[in-house]
Amino acid sequence: MVGKYFAPSFRAIMILLATGVALYSLRYYGVLVDRWLDVDPKIRTVIAHVPIQALMHMLIAPIALLLGPFQFIPGLRAKYPQAHRWSGRVYVAACVVAGAGGLATSPYASGGPVAGLGFGILAVLWLGTTLGAWRAAVQRQFALHRLLMRFSYAMTFGAVTLRLQIPLGFALGYPTYSAMSVWLAYTSWIPNLIVVALYSIAEALRRPMALATVDGEMTAL
Repeated sequence: MVGKYFAPSFRAIMILLATGVALYSLRYYGVLVDRWLDVDPKIRTVIAHVPIQALMHMLIAPIALLLGPFQFIPGLRAKYPQAHRWSGRVYVAACVVAGAGGLATSPYASGGPVAGLGFGILAVLWLGTTLGAWRAAVQRQFALHRLLMRFSYAMTFGAVTLRLQIPLGFALGYPTYSAMSVWLAYTSWIPNLIVVALYSIAEALRRPMALATVDGEMTAL
């Protein structure tokens, strides 16, 4: 009974946080008209060095962040399968473009080479997992598709967890985002993957128990 209400509540929170961060990210569109609204000076330098690659990531990733949560709502998948497929394709395309941009930008990360390594690893895993999820769907391996898509969105959602951790960085004495990105490049997404892995393991362990219960009831009948 608890799980029945917990999952929708969790998704609602996820949607609210993702929407808030995606809308906040719209400030990067101001860069196109030379309006640098609340952009860290070192990130501005990164954009100046690799404008196309950086903006590929900054302008397109919010699309994936917005679409992702709705892919996990069972009712929407069942009622609007065509919309689910098309929004999934847009999500994958957004991840590929943003991931490629992030990977190309990572050597110029404002936090230096340690941060660049973390963001580079994230970009590679994000691209590989998302494309793997798409391929699994095409091959109708839907269980694998759902699993990989969970991991894909866990990395997409790193945009949210990163921003939730920024106040902690300031509390610890870091003066700017760029200064704290040395550890944010890892803590923004690795915990998300751990949570998804633990949830998926627990779900896999519950499934045989549920099947055993159903089989027992059928035997009793």
